[in-house]
Amino acid sequence: MSHTYVVTLLVVVAAAFTARLVLPILPVRRYVVRLSVLDATAVVVGSFALLLHCGAMFFRAFTASWPGGASVIRIVDPMGTASITWFAVAAALIVVGLRRQPPLLVALVAASLAAVGFTMYDGGPLRTHLDVIAVTVILFVVTLVTCADPPWRVQAAGSGRTAR
Repeated sequence: MSHTYVVTLLVVVAAAFTARLVLPILPVRRYVVRLSVLDATAVVVGSFALLLHCGAMFFRAFTASWPGGASVIRIVDPMGTASITWFAVAAALIVVGLRRQPPLLVALVAASLAAVGFTMYDGGPLRTHLDVIAVTVILFVVTLVTCADPPWRVQAAGSGRTAR
């Protein structure tokens, strides 16, 4: 995985969250659902676990520099049952955390996470796996930017929707 790939993904994510802050049409009021503290925790923990999983595979030196990083690399890098379990649990946490969001977006994120897992463990080309990761990150960020409100956002009285 090249640094250009990672930087490009980070720029896309930063641009999406910046758009959320500056564009009054975001989030889309019709679909916005506030994440509960538990939902947000599941999304954050799942995302961090997937970042560690990717770091252990693609950025070993960086991951090893973290406390416990060498252990993560020993678990994930052989791509055995422990690695598969790590990925599956992290992906499941993200889907569970998003479960209240629009069903189509949740289904797309879940399917794309499954595709990431499949392309990771099927022995296919790395380029395909990286493309699927990029699509998954974009779908995940679009879901958060367009439909999810954080737990601390105040809700309008008498409605299930979020006030701004």
